[in-house]
Amino acid sequence: MGQHTVRLRYRRRVADSDAFIGSGPPTQLTRRMIIGFGLAAPTLAVPWLAGCAPNDSVVDTPAPGISSPAATSGPTANPRPTPAASNPAAGQAAPVQTLAALAAAILVGPHGNQLSKDHRQLLTFLRDVHMAHAQAITNPLPTATPVSIGGTSLRGSLALLSRRETSAAQHYRTAALQATGTEALLWGSLAVAATSFAPAITSGNPPATRPLALRQPLELLPEAAAVQELVRQLHAIVYGYQLAIGKFKVFSTQRRKAERELLAHRVFRDRLIAWLSRHSAEVPAPEPAYVPSVAPRNPATAGRLIMRMQTALQPFCGLWLAASASQPDRQRALSALTTAMKTARSWGAPLQAWPGWST
Repeated sequence: MGQHTVRLRYRRRVADSDAFIGSGPPTQLTRRMIIGFGLAAPTLAVPWLAGCAPNDSVVDTPAPGISSPAATSGPTANPRPTPAASNPAAGQAAPVQTLAALAAAILVGPHGNQLSKDHRQLLTFLRDVHMAHAQAITNPLPTATPVSIGGTSLRGSLALLSRRETSAAQHYRTAALQATGTEALLWGSLAVAATSFAPAITSGNPPATRPLALRQPLELLPEAAAVQELVRQLHAIVYGYQLAIGKFKVFSTQRRKAERELLAHRVFRDRLIAWLSRHSAEVPAPEPAYVPSVAPRNPATAGRLIMRMQTALQPFCGLWLAASASQPDRQRALSALTTAMKTARSWGAPLQAWPGWST
């Protein structure tokens, strides 16, 4: 989807907002962010964040040449890296193909008829996702290593797939820290995805999955500009958490969990603010208030708002990962992406194929 004007209605709401976390100018991305756009809006040219719009009657339109985690052009025919990314060696795709083949073997193997509907759906998702991952790494694909699970029980087969996902995640993480640009984001996304897949495979109650979608092309920002965009989203997230926490029962587990996460976001924000200060970059100010698209009315809707905020935060962590100029910053960006994924999952977010990318 190309850039376009997004028109929204804003409701006036006066409330205090807590402050949170380049050299690039702040106009590279619109300052009109949203917390809580949910799972469909990443295809917009404006980087919405999980359902809160700044409480402002003015609607911004993206300036020409905007770069963001969202689409800068329409989807391509295949989910592969953008031309700017350097492709890893062809052999790197073989382990990913093996994961796809193993998931397929369990589906059609001797114990396939013992799979629950949820587990069958999960394994089908993993088969398709890993083929998409392999295609993103290299095309044409190398010959996949044959997979055999003969004589292995269903439980043993699932455990094997889970262990291999964990091993793959470690390999991808190492590759991400050694790479740069969109290649670092590709490997980091695969690492975070595999980290989420491993425990789901052996779960007695497999989670839901998002439909497999194409990644949107990513235009890199200077690192300082990427950190500034992440800060703007964290401003909105802190505000959204404050709205959500008030809807949980005072002594509930959900409230204590949300309060811990809010504190962690404030600490993260302060560290990013310090990073910007060290690099003599402008620190974005928070909006006075934000309007959530998921209005938290009760514990269920409050949890849904948090889930959407954490899901929508991931492309901005990915933007920082791709923009990071040093390995320590890539490590911090990858950790932030992993944390956002795990937090979203803990609030019920479905598994997704491309954490850190807009889809």
